Amino acid sequence: MAHRFDAHSYHIKQSNVSSYAASPNFVPSTAWQHTLTSLEVVNEDEEPFLATIVGRASTYHLRCGPAGNHFSGGMSPLEKTKFQFHICRPVNPELGADFTAAINNLETGKMMCFASKVFTTRVHVKYQAHRQNAVNAPKMDEETRNWPIPDKLVRDFDALKYKFEAHPLPLYHEDHLVQPVHANKILNGAMVEVQFHIQHWRIKDIDSFQATPQKVTIVKLGPIRVPANYKRRIGDEDEEQPESKRTRLNAEASTSKVVSETE
Repeated sequence: MAHRFDAHSYHIKQSNVSSYAASPNFVPSTAWQHTLTSLEVVNEDEEPFLATIVGRASTYHLRCGPAGNHFSGGMSPLEKTKFQFHICRPVNPELGADFTAAINNLETGKMMCFASKVFTTRVHVKYQAHRQNAVNAPKMDEETRNWPIPDKLVRDFDALKYKFEAHPLPLYHEDHLVQPVHANKILNGAMVEVQFHIQHWRIKDIDSFQATPQKVTIVKLGPIRVPANYKRRIGDEDEEQPESKRTRLNAEASTSKVVSETE
């Protein structure tokens, strides 16, 4: 039987944890520090701070499928695509107050948008398409070889897969990594805990925040229930995380027309 999420117990447990963005201990434990290109939140050791926030995943620009936020005919190539999702204020009073406090501490606006690369440049082994059938040729990694890219993007994917490798969104439900083809459905309207790094730019008097998810955990499913085909458990997951990408904030959330469960 699935564990029932207890919002009150979660709120009490996290209230004084310094990594919890809503905690009064969050701001004293962090600082904005300059990097070569931006500002980032760091801890007392001047390392990127891993913050935690809880919110309701919105349908607004929810693009966490195998092709991320890429669309055919766009100006950006497939290798630049990103997983993207927004979270907004939960209905539960305690977690709703926590979300508001976290947003105020982070100074990011009414919502938070998270984004991370779907494909990253291969580092260790260079692949060439014409050598895949040669004797002792390096083999394509399993994740990329089995990536469920939509049929209409197969040609673009074939052109990039020898230079780039696929990385699934670190999205978990009941300790299992959710397959990319099910990510949008299982995220839609769900209560999620997100562990993330955050950076800030100011470009032409416009504040831009980059929130990169390191782990996304479904703590309570939304109103739309789907059977999720899981992949490996958390213990089998590679420790390497996707790189940071730019995000946009202050967007208005669209809501599901399906009546959600009572918080």
